[in-house]
Amino acid sequence: ELVRAANSEETDTVAASLGRELETLLEIESVGDVRGMGLLRGVEFVADKKSKQPFEPAENFAAKVGSEASKRGLLVYPVQGCVDGNAGDHVLIAPPAVITREQIREAVRSLREAIAAA
Repeated sequence: ELVRAANSEETDTVAASLGRELETLLEIESVGDVRGMGLLRGVEFVADKKSKQPFEPAENFAAKVGSEASKRGLLVYPVQGCVDGNAGDHVLIAPPAVITREQIREAVRSLREAIAAA
């Protein structure tokens, strides 16, 4: 059952729900991409959505999002340097396979708030 829960190719799994919920973040101006598979997903942040220009490394946007998420009880893994080893920000989210759909909605709501606060 746990392996099936992490299968994002089946539409009724929590992994698929996570993917759908995270994709709603694409409406945010600073979210350039949402990608991943199963219960391991990444949310990429950009300073300019059209050109996909990353934030300046000194801004450390991913760490700000990670800090704001933590204040809301959500643990994400902030990463910087994904574009060229220096620039580029994203966070990884990897909930357990026993997460519920309600908890996914709450996590994405918290992440949305964290991005806005950052």
